[in-house]
Amino acid sequence: LALDYTVNIARLNTAVAFDTRNDVSNPTGGWFHSSSVEYAAKVLGSDVRFVKYLAQQYYFHQVGPVTLATAGRLGLGHGLGQDLLVSEKFVAGGGTTVRGYAQDSLGPTDFILGTIGGDAMLVLNQEARFPVYRWVGAVGFVDAGNVFSKVSELSLRELKVGVGFGLRL
Repeated sequence: LALDYTVNIARLNTAVAFDTRNDVSNPTGGWFHSSSVEYAAKVLGSDVRFVKYLAQQYYFHQVGPVTLATAGRLGLGHGLGQDLLVSEKFVAGGGTTVRGYAQDSLGPTDFILGTIGGDAMLVLNQEARFPVYRWVGAVGFVDAGNVFSKVSELSLRELKVGVGFGLRL
């Protein structure tokens, strides 16, 4: 019994982005938004059919020397006629999504692969960034997020929370 198999995925992808940040690498004001939609279809040569949407929104506001950074990410996916492949599911957890949790550790699991991702993801982040000395800064943060098996299971009550403090260079 072979557990390794090949699947052809052909997809159309469209995206839109808006950016008013005053600095791309260290913004103190403005906002950034991106939305993308993916569609995989048999007519394109894909062995599987699905549709996925990912929205990302970031907002930055300076209050005196402190920069407030707010972020939200929403991912929704749906297999058309079958479940989404594990490689197409959303994942969260770790330093770029919900800090305080291992990388890609949130959401549904199975007894063989561990975390297997889900059809829906919601991640919310809030940071307060402030200067310490020259190019060294500090940040306090609250992150909340989770991955859900199905879009219909998405729930604010099921979000996992990470709170912490760190240094920025």
